Amino acid sequence: MELSQTPSPLDLSQLPRRAEAVVAEILAPARLAARLRELGFLPGEHLRVLRSGTAIIVQIGQTRLALRRRDATAIRLVPFG
Repeated sequence: MELSQTPSPLDLSQLPRRAEAVVAEILAPARLAARLRELGFLPGEHLRVLRSGTAIIVQIGQTRLALRRRDATAIRLVPFG
């Protein structure tokens, strides 16, 4: 019998350039979590990393956003594909 393995959630700061993922959850204090949700980091949303470094640039739909690496650690993702 084979067990289906689901990928472990990663945080956004761990993804390399060009990686794609789906937002699983936000693990942050209430104020930061609310702000990230306002920016579009909602569970189930697909995103793509455009740049990874001190600042992380992601695309969600047609929107591009830059985040500080420390804020990106609050965004838990499941790799896409």
